[in-house]
Amino acid sequence: MMRNIPVNLLWFICSIMLNALGNSFMIISNLGSSPWAAAGQNLAFILPLSTGACIIILNFFSFILSYLIKTKFTLVMIIKSMALTFVFGMFIDLFVYVHHIIYVPENLWIRGFYSLIGLNLMAVAVCIYFQSGSIYLPSDYLLKAFGKRMNNYTVGTMICTSIPLSISILIILFQHHITGLGISTFLFMFGIGFLIDLYNRWIVINKVPQQNMYSA
Repeated sequence: MMRNIPVNLLWFICSIMLNALGNSFMIISNLGSSPWAAAGQNLAFILPLSTGACIIILNFFSFILSYLIKTKFTLVMIIKSMALTFVFGMFIDLFVYVHHIIYVPENLWIRGFYSLIGLNLMAVAVCIYFQSGSIYLPSDYLLKAFGKRMNNYTVGTMICTSIPLSISILIILFQHHITGLGISTFLFMFGIGFLIDLYNRWIVINKVPQQNMYSA
């Protein structure tokens, strides 16, 4: 039973890297990113920080907001989740940097292809992520908190997503410069669930029993 733990950990690390890679493809496509990544891009536009660093900041505030709406966290959960967020943000910056070194597409069709690659990578990542992990990104805890608060995860998802979208829109309005939002943002919002359901049929992770996973 114990020998399954390193395997699950490997899957979990793989999911974080795939998620960051998928985000980087959408960022480089310049056709719109996921809502939280778009908010990170817009903050990076007005702050002397990278997109990954801004995503880390946004996730930190997600923790605070989750706490304000009565979500209970242990100190271990907070430390692990923020460490995960830091790794995730740094991976996004790394992959975006690699893209700039290798190739940044200008052709619209190639950019669209990049965006589709990003969407699928993120769907695969989320599928693996929720099957293999026990500690999540703060934004995922916030989504769960809103879902419980509203007694409806559809409404909760809409409210949670409106937070990064509002940040992006406000910055865009003040800066008169569109960053991060585009057609692929809406494809993500309305299509990522379908893709996750699709990949969940194909990818099944034998998860470590819950009592082992949650032990500190």
